[in-house]
Amino acid sequence: MKHTYFIALILILSASACTRDTGIKPMPLELTRDHACAVCGMIIVDFPGSKAQIHYKDGKYSVFCSTLDLFLFYFQPDRPANIAAIYVNDMENADPTHPKGHWIDAEKAVYVQGGDVMGPMGEALIPFMNRTAAEAYRKKHGGAVIAFNEVTTDMLRPAAPH
Repeated sequence: MKHTYFIALILILSASACTRDTGIKPMPLELTRDHACAVCGMIIVDFPGSKAQIHYKDGKYSVFCSTLDLFLFYFQPDRPANIAAIYVNDMENADPTHPKGHWIDAEKAVYVQGGDVMGPMGEALIPFMNRTAAEAYRKKHGGAVIAFNEVTTDMLRPAAPH
């Protein structure tokens, strides 16, 4: 009988250790043809522009073909609440035609919103690790430099045709 309680206690402690938040951010994934956008279903690597990924505390993740889709997903009231990390490509270093790697913390990045560069899903939010690179990009392409917490749902609407 004591063995049964001991085994049950070990199983309970093991299960809680597997689901406990360790405070360690998961590493970003390198995206392949096996990854489809969580919003639109497109094969992510088939399209240019910055990509994004959200990792959850339970080990699951969502990946996105654009920062626009990332923010559309992020602002949904029913998005998962257990976010452990959000990554985007640093477009100062990534190849815009096929960004791979150069993953940075999306919440620490600065973004150029608007301007003359469109992403695969419409108006892009171009992420950069440093503000100087974002300002240089803005001077060349237009738009405004904003922080992650300054992005609003109004910015995610496609521009109206002129």
